[in-house]
Amino acid sequence: MVFPVNAAFTWENNITVGYEGIQWAYTETYTEANSLIYKDYIDVSMGNGDGFISAWEVLKSDVKTRSTLQNSIIEQMDVSVNGSSEHVVLTDVDSLLSPELLGPVIQLEVIKNTYTTNYLLYDPFLSSGDSSISFIGEASTPVVINMPEGVSINFTEGVENVSFSNYIGYITIIGNFGPDGKATVHFHLQSFEDISASFPEATEMNVSGEMLVFEDDGKSQDSFLAGRIFPGLGICNLKTA
Repeated sequence: MVFPVNAAFTWENNITVGYEGIQWAYTETYTEANSLIYKDYIDVSMGNGDGFISAWEVLKSDVKTRSTLQNSIIEQMDVSVNGSSEHVVLTDVDSLLSPELLGPVIQLEVIKNTYTTNYLLYDPFLSSGDSSISFIGEASTPVVINMPEGVSINFTEGVENVSFSNYIGYITIIGNFGPDGKATVHFHLQSFEDISASFPEATEMNVSGEMLVFEDDGKSQDSFLAGRIFPGLGICNLKTA
């Protein structure tokens, strides 16, 4: 982890690339005072401000969040292949909200939410030979990129403290988004005759549920993603955490 031990907010990215699709899972964690700020924001903005978060308030937040995040990505696609997003289509946006959201706002909790976005890659996506895939995320946040079988990595751009692991033909790239928040993987793909073109199965790292998002202009890459999703929160930026 690149975050200090006492950080009250963290954000992690886990991306799984398949031959026909991509799944991007975000995990955010609120602790200490930021958990109270986050809960109070939901209670006041989505609920009745009575100091207690009920199931209907969480549901209302979930619906609003998924809709806004989906619109934001459609307006500004965050995945591109060989420098273009022409053949990348967002298929769904989901979330799995922490059960610790329910209850009194003043009760300190560790809140962990997982958001997932799924993309379909239309032909032509990958062909045997050299290609690249890029992701626009949040600067300085941890990222794990799981590449499919049959891929060898040529080099990466925009990934700091990068390391690689190789397990039975599958390569995982581990590091942090760089200062500009754009990570690019340049890779070589074997011929399709030797590769199964099935989409990788979801794992525990790629949890799918119902998604959460608030108003966001979807244009600034400098602001922290959580701040864009929840503009009224005023939560700490990792640069100052």
